[in-house]
Amino acid sequence: MVNKKIQNARPNKYKGIDFKSATETRIYKALRAVGITPDYEAHTFVLSPRLRATVPFYNRTKERGFHLIVEPISSITYTPDFTFTLNGIFVIIEVKGFENDVFPIKRNLFRKYLETVDFPVMYFEVRNKKELMQSLEAVKMENSELNTIRKLVPELPEKDIPIASRYLEKRDFESLQDLVDSAIVRIKKDKRKESPRYAHIKLDSLERLSVLISDYMSKL
Repeated sequence: MVNKKIQNARPNKYKGIDFKSATETRIYKALRAVGITPDYEAHTFVLSPRLRATVPFYNRTKERGFHLIVEPISSITYTPDFTFTLNGIFVIIEVKGFENDVFPIKRNLFRKYLETVDFPVMYFEVRNKKELMQSLEAVKMENSELNTIRKLVPELPEKDIPIASRYLEKRDFESLQDLVDSAIVRIKKDKRKESPRYAHIKLDSLERLSVLISDYMSKL
């Protein structure tokens, strides 16, 4: 049985491609309209490989009743809807609908997988043409400096990370700079204590982040 990512999706054929929903067709047309010809379901990622189990595992099936399961554990794979390269970045577009209960699990596994790749990649879940256009703008604005800044944001204290990420998304670099500099002052004071709360924070990484943000703003 084919696992559908979207419930109640109606297949739709366009340009010889069998799309799983009318929304996918509209997204494909919108991409073509701006000069992008994406691949459709062309890449399948293995999120968890097939495994020959060694731990005894018992379950009940209609055919055999309660018994030892000896079959291998199936692999878990994910095939995104659209992929293409733009601005030197591998872009993944997932068309959203009323998702089933399996897809959120695959999404989390795929997000973990993306953290291991060694090439620029951006992932988007879109529901309509407006969100698609916002996604393309985000890709066009991306560059190596922003990518480095983004990778250093997790070096901030835990509570500052989501705030910094929102500033970065909005391109509010002044607020991001203030947040980072404030964190640096706070951490320096904390490290002078007998039991510092932020002992695990690397100040050199945050100072580098501050410099990168300042340099980036000077070029805007």
